[in-house]
Amino acid sequence: MSVTKATILALVITASVPSFRRAGLGFTDAGTAFAKDEISEEQLKAIHAEKKLSVREMPADAIPEGVDTAPLDRYLAHPATKAAQEKATPAKKTESTTAKAGTKASKDTGAENAGA
Repeated sequence: MSVTKATILALVITASVPSFRRAGLGFTDAGTAFAKDEISEEQLKAIHAEKKLSVREMPADAIPEGVDTAPLDRYLAHPATKAAQEKATPAKKTESTTAKAGTKASKDTGAENAGA
């Protein structure tokens, strides 16, 4: 199982000005989404102490439109994040459908050729 937005808790951090940096991170007035696990306690303290920033915690799949999700997307795409999630949750076994799809394609092709 891979990491999905439904399994991640996000921090949406919004600046009161168009663009702002604090704790080594950049924020916008539209909001920037980060995985909660990605931000250290020290960074979070600095962000909370900054009057120009507001922080909302929410499930990543509930982030409003317009919020910059690039930092969250990079976190989700990182191989270490995927590996950690796979260790925590065993993968589900699925049945291969390759043969079925190949058979159906052959039948469809045969039907098309018969009518030609």
